[in-house]
Amino acid sequence: MSVLPVGISRVSNLMQANLLSQQIDGSEAQILQVQNELSTGQAVSTPSDNPAAAAIIMQLTQTLNRQQSYNDTINSVSAQLSQTDSSLGNLTTLLQQAEQIASADVGSDVNQTQRTSDASVVQSLYSQALSIGNQQYNGQYLFGGASGNTQPFVESNGVVEFVGSAQTLQTSIDDGISISSQTNGAQVFGALSSGVTGSANLSPDLSASTRISDLGGASNAGLQLGSLTLGNGSLTQTVDLSSAASIGDVVNLINQAAVGGITASITGQGLTLTGAPTDNITVTGATAQDLGISTPSAGAGAGTPVVGSSLNPKVTLLTPLSSLQNGAGIDNSGLTITNGKFTKTITWSPTGTVQDMLNAINGAGLGVVAQINSAGTGINVLNASQGTSLSIGENGGNTAADLGLQTMSLSTPLSKLNNGKGVQTAGGATPDFQITARDGSTFQISVSAAQTVQDVINEINAATGAKVTASLATTGSGIVLTDTSGGAGTLSVTELNDSSAAGDLGLNVAASGNTLTGADAGAPTSAGVFGNLQALMTALQSGSQQDITAAGQAIQTDISRVIESQGQTGATQKELTNRQTDLSQQNTATQSLLSQLQDVDMAQAISQFQTLQTALEASLETAANTMQISLLNFIA
Repeated sequence: MSVLPVGISRVSNLMQANLLSQQIDGSEAQILQVQNELSTGQAVSTPSDNPAAAAIIMQLTQTLNRQQSYNDTINSVSAQLSQTDSSLGNLTTLLQQAEQIASADVGSDVNQTQRTSDASVVQSLYSQALSIGNQQYNGQYLFGGASGNTQPFVESNGVVEFVGSAQTLQTSIDDGISISSQTNGAQVFGALSSGVTGSANLSPDLSASTRISDLGGASNAGLQLGSLTLGNGSLTQTVDLSSAASIGDVVNLINQAAVGGITASITGQGLTLTGAPTDNITVTGATAQDLGISTPSAGAGAGTPVVGSSLNPKVTLLTPLSSLQNGAGIDNSGLTITNGKFTKTITWSPTGTVQDMLNAINGAGLGVVAQINSAGTGINVLNASQGTSLSIGENGGNTAADLGLQTMSLSTPLSKLNNGKGVQTAGGATPDFQITARDGSTFQISVSAAQTVQDVINEINAATGAKVTASLATTGSGIVLTDTSGGAGTLSVTELNDSSAAGDLGLNVAASGNTLTGADAGAPTSAGVFGNLQALMTALQSGSQQDITAAGQAIQTDISRVIESQGQTGATQKELTNRQTDLSQQNTATQSLLSQLQDVDMAQAISQFQTLQTALEASLETAANTMQISLLNFIA
């Protein structure tokens, strides 16, 4: 291999100047960058410094910001829960004081003066409990739930109503992790612990718009749609139903499969498949079983339709009232509801939906909350007012019966009356009370053998010889006595033989003309912290040791519930502490990685700065020597 000589050409003064200028500019730019690194302590100040590292730095910075946000949230929630824990502890203490008063005021050695004095103490505890229930933190009510801006407990006419929300807010404390950041005030104070549970399964019919998510399926365990195999004896096809959102979609997809003459339709609460006279319908697969239309592998038989079982549709807010009770609908005469001192007649449009009915009840201003039960089968009416009795009866029709909301129906067991205390009788055949008709006739009634309200009515009617007729109220709720004796006296009911049956049945009231309308002995009285403290005050003022004992036992239940809520709050606080520790560790790791990418190596940067400065000085010196011009440069 030959070696060629290097060609050396003449370099002009202009080129020399340009080359030296570029070298000096480059050195100065590098020095400036190193100076910037030394002054800021960061190796990457702008994305152009290192695009790849800048992208990672941006992601890590976002992670740090998110972690800091979670940490701030945890600090805020922890402070709120700490205040809640303190409030619950204070509530427990004052309830324990009330329970001790109840225990101390039972016995022959306590006089009425002492009980009356203690009633004033309980009144103070009542006021303190109300203050705790409406305590705030950073402008939010601790026990208001999702309605944190609304005062949750409102007192009116000696009755405390819960107007907050039983739903608590969820707060994110890490990626994919949320906790309830509040304590359920309704649960703590027992605000919605009583009411009327609807006993009727309202069983709505299917419609094309019924959502798949609102169906229990043939097994009532939920419905997950996939594919089914549909055949007619000669043709078999797989039908994918996974995209169906409503039962109407299921019908359409089956019909679009066009297997022979097979068509699907909605009938009642299920599906029906029909075909041509020669079609031997077969439907197989797990989805077919869930839809209640599965057949034996041999088929249903030529020309035989497949009638599906009930898909157990749930009651929803959008369910038409006309579709309830398997399409028969309900009587829409309305309800008569009494809560404490207030009674209202509630009606709605027969062509409306369940939502319309619930809105009518909840908007009546009676302090009740009507809602669909958790199973989606019926309606419950909860009492948000503590210490009041909630009575639900008819408005001349059968609405309450159709909804299963009658507080005193013909089938109500006597043992459930008077908040479960039942009916106290004289026993055996001994008369419990006497009915005096307006013509002066008297009838002695024994209800010791009666088991239900219907049995009591039968006993009365059998004994009065049609002069006085017992029936269930057609407006409101309770037993009604109607006098047909034609007399001008006073219709009345008198207790006998130390039996309290007449009062326990609500019949110890005054008649109006020919009619005696009994009170609703089946109306449940709402409990809860405020109701039980109010009951204790009343019992102390009346001196009833039995009622004092009952109120004390109810308050003990309140104490247990509050302590349980406080334990749940403590568990949440511990979870927050653990999560904050995890976030701290994550933050440290992220900061370390970010530092490796972003922070400058000071020793290396200083060394580089010195090297570049030396190079710059050399370049300047070289330029000075090279670029010197004298007269000799122009003498050839």
